[in-house]
Amino acid sequence: MTLATFKGTILQENYDALPNSTFGLSTDGDPVVVVKFGGNAIMNPKVLDQLVDDTCSLINQGVRVVLVHGGGTAVNDALTAVGKETKKVGGLRVTDDQTLEIAVDVFSAINEKLTDKFLAKGAQALSFCSKAFNPFVSKKMEYQDAHGNDVDLGWVGEIVEMDATKLDRWLWAGWMPVISPFGKDENGQLYNLNADHAALAVATYLNADALIFLTDVPGVLRDVQDPTSRIAHLTPAQAQLCLEEGTISGGMLPKIKSCLQCLDRGVETIAILNSFSPHALLKGFSAPDRYGTVLTRAS
Repeated sequence: MTLATFKGTILQENYDALPNSTFGLSTDGDPVVVVKFGGNAIMNPKVLDQLVDDTCSLINQGVRVVLVHGGGTAVNDALTAVGKETKKVGGLRVTDDQTLEIAVDVFSAINEKLTDKFLAKGAQALSFCSKAFNPFVSKKMEYQDAHGNDVDLGWVGEIVEMDATKLDRWLWAGWMPVISPFGKDENGQLYNLNADHAALAVATYLNADALIFLTDVPGVLRDVQDPTSRIAHLTPAQAQLCLEEGTISGGMLPKIKSCLQCLDRGVETIAILNSFSPHALLKGFSAPDRYGTVLTRAS
């Protein structure tokens, strides 16, 4: 069977097969890849359908996929609908009781939608979006601003541990876990999590072969106003230099800092891809340095 076919679904482009070695991985050895869908892509039906097809194709080639999703755009819309202002500090959503309730409801709806889409394609998708099926042991995040002042973000969580025995078992039984970005503490209190942090925690725990961020930018750019200034490949040393020089800034700053920690903890390869490009996941999996930015521990 070719990569262009999965359970009778025909992709638009003619992919005969993945290369024998993609992302530096062999598709013969059941590589584990954590994929993070961004909120903007989820809100775009055409882009989302293509990402689902691409993910199914990877699964059909023997890749064990764990899907983590965001949903910030949908949360913004839900807050606006009830007349509530979105407040962020350092890219993190200030989360009071009402915001937490809305966020959890939105994430749960997105999770159900994604799980159903994959099941309809014949993929074995399993929702991890409840107190019973939630792998993130969390605590209230302690946050300081640039001046060292404490800032209360409300119910924003920090992941302190992974309770992922069930995740492990279902993954190796052939299922694709679909995970929402909220966690809980030992008392059952729920917390709003940064979806990037959630994906990084899952990849680290599973010692994943690769982690793929599907975003709405071409990758790491030397000039955020110039898409052609994409940096194809970064090692930790090169990324650190870019941080020090200020080349990496804005929303990409916390993402890259978290990626460096993830590489340091054992994940070999991380890619940042533009989900709005045609078949971004398949092409990026095959050649991440051609279609986005790839970070690796080795040069």
